[in-house]
Amino acid sequence: MTTIGIIGAGEVGSQLARAAIASGYTIVIANSRGPETLTSLVEELGPSAQAASAAGAAEAGEFVIVAVPLRLVNDMPAAELAGKVVIDVEGGQGLHAHPGTADHRLGEDRWLPRPSCAFGLK
Repeated sequence: MTTIGIIGAGEVGSQLARAAIASGYTIVIANSRGPETLTSLVEELGPSAQAASAAGAAEAGEFVIVAVPLRLVNDMPAAELAGKVVIDVEGGQGLHAHPGTADHRLGEDRWLPRPSCAFGLK
């Protein structure tokens, strides 16, 4: 049985986990707050689901879905993702810098394009 690693357990990641399990896959899912915060979701998903750290989900998955917004700080587990197919479901989105926020570093309000290799993977 194919195992999918999912990094991100929000609306997108959790719905992808449900769809994957319904299609016969097992999943290992992670969020930024740690696997202990995913107990309810994993119980809901059933025996085909397991919670882990981002590195654990990346290592366990035969391929990995990244379902988190692009951040200015790269905290993806690059070593565990190396050599794997990584599907970034946030692709095509941009990082919007708002005036007066900590993320506004360009001096004006504008969209920053999302790079195709946002996580430094080849």
